[in-house]
Amino acid sequence: MKWALVLSGGGARGLAHIGVIKELERRGFPSPAFVAGASMGAIIGAMYSMGWDAARMEDYARSFRFGDFMENPAFRLPDFALSRLVQAGAALRAMLRGPGLDSGSRVLAEFRRLFGDTRIEDMPVPFACTATDLVSGRTVVLDSGPLADALRISMSYPGVFAPVRKDDMLLVDGGILDNMPCDAAKARGFRRILASNVSPLEEIDASSMLNGMAVVMRCLNAATRRAHQHIDAMASLTVTSFDNSATFGFEHVDALIGLGQRSAMLSAADIERFFARGTSRLVAIVGKLFGWKRSRVR
Repeated sequence: MKWALVLSGGGARGLAHIGVIKELERRGFPSPAFVAGASMGAIIGAMYSMGWDAARMEDYARSFRFGDFMENPAFRLPDFALSRLVQAGAALRAMLRGPGLDSGSRVLAEFRRLFGDTRIEDMPVPFACTATDLVSGRTVVLDSGPLADALRISMSYPGVFAPVRKDDMLLVDGGILDNMPCDAAKARGFRRILASNVSPLEEIDASSMLNGMAVVMRCLNAATRRAHQHIDAMASLTVTSFDNSATFGFEHVDALIGLGQRSAMLSAADIERFFARGTSRLVAIVGKLFGWKRSRVR
């Protein structure tokens, strides 16, 4: 059975994708024939497409420190009140003087360390990720060229990492317009698409809006959700992992990976049906006679 795996963006919450993959591996399901992702989903998807299993991704996630990949030393200070003031001042200066808080050069260097000169078209499992072109206001699907460069583009969170110029385009995070790129899988002829969504727009407690950044993030999430609802609906089955963890809360590795695995376990019956080769004629007849209905799998 040929199927596609699609992983949404969501910052640190994207670590839950590792848990979903971990559960799929534990159950012995076949590997996907195509992987697509946006932002953090692109990074996890690229690792998976390159042959990393869940255990290897989990080990890497535990060793990852977000501050190590930010150029401004203020973002590597200990987390206490004074350092937060310094960080806020550094962030404001960076925003006023340039296109983002960070150039993204350290992140790009890390991607090149992990994947070398690998080109997307040469990856063991076909892969694609999305970006948003600020010039045209359109989604761009990155499915060829250097993998490291594509990942740097796809995770360019607006305001945090500087946009990337490519030809006549100015590219930022793919999650802005196409956060769960099921359309990339559909365009390649895949009818069976399993999506992992870590950025559902759920109701939240108003008290969680503690600062201006939280408000901005919520506004962005609401706008992007409306923009790609029709794309999300292309998935045959969506495993949703919801958590209130901050976008850059990479310290919650075990909790987020565990969340993803539990979400997959709760969707076990639907996942089993997803990987079935189709409902038999006898089951279809019995369903008509006795009103049996499958769980919701689009």
